[in-house]
Amino acid sequence: MQLEFLGTSSGSPTTYRNMSATAVRFEKSKQWLLVDCGEGTQHQILKSKLTLYQLSVICISHVHGDHCYGLPGLIASMAMSGRQAPVYMIAPKKVIEYLHATFALTDVSLPFDLKTTSIEEIHGRLEFDFCSVEVMSLKHRVPSYGFKVTEKLIPNKLRIAALKADGIPAGPHFNQLQKGLDVKFNGQTLCSQQYAFPSWKPRAVIVCGDNEKPSLLKPYICDVNLLVHEATFTHSDLMKVGKHTGHSDAKRVAQFAQSVQIACLVLTHFSVRYHGPGLLDKLKEEAQTNFEGELILANDGDIIDVPKVLLSE
Repeated sequence: MQLEFLGTSSGSPTTYRNMSATAVRFEKSKQWLLVDCGEGTQHQILKSKLTLYQLSVICISHVHGDHCYGLPGLIASMAMSGRQAPVYMIAPKKVIEYLHATFALTDVSLPFDLKTTSIEEIHGRLEFDFCSVEVMSLKHRVPSYGFKVTEKLIPNKLRIAALKADGIPAGPHFNQLQKGLDVKFNGQTLCSQQYAFPSWKPRAVIVCGDNEKPSLLKPYICDVNLLVHEATFTHSDLMKVGKHTGHSDAKRVAQFAQSVQIACLVLTHFSVRYHGPGLLDKLKEEAQTNFEGELILANDGDIIDVPKVLLSE
């Protein structure tokens, strides 16, 4: 499982950073998921090894343009790539309306089914072949959301000792059990759940939209390997521009991450005032002072591996 950062700026792009977009890739599937789609996201994808043909799920956190203005062009390009498989989109109702209005006014016809779900109507999690997505309400100037993405398709290992203890010799039935299938053997049913187990613990990441209250994530954080959260300002700069921007500062996010003992914290969505060599140092220092785990300040193009926790019999 990997995260690839396609845009790490807040509000507008600069020569250093594009606007918000984060890809989530999976080890056992070529399909991938996109969180937010600022203007220029498809250009960022062209610089990566990602392909629009395999983009299957798009999640949009809120209505602000730096998180959704790239959608019409990206989806139109998907149409021209020859894609026919459905594309799923989770987004605020107004973003879905904006997208369909743009298509109607510009005569775009899609050769695939764009399956949209209004984020306001989601309760619980949505299940896809390769992952599940849980939606979390955040606090911003407009309704904003985060996404907890949990991987699926984890290969199984066999409990060889248990099979031997039960007098079950090796054979084709081992392969079926490992695939998660129950099988008939010598007149008895062998249950995969009894003789097979996942190779590693399902990895989960949270990727947030704009959010001034990190503590809202607390009910969802216990089994999360990595948190991606905006840190638009340093604490002192946020006090200067005003407390009610709807954004977080590095100190606030780091203190929350420390309180819940998250293993890895990734900061993104930086104000343009911090773009350029050395300008993120104040943000980094502030976060490191308040967080003892692994800290990453994301740059456009960064790829972060989410480590596995291997399981044993």
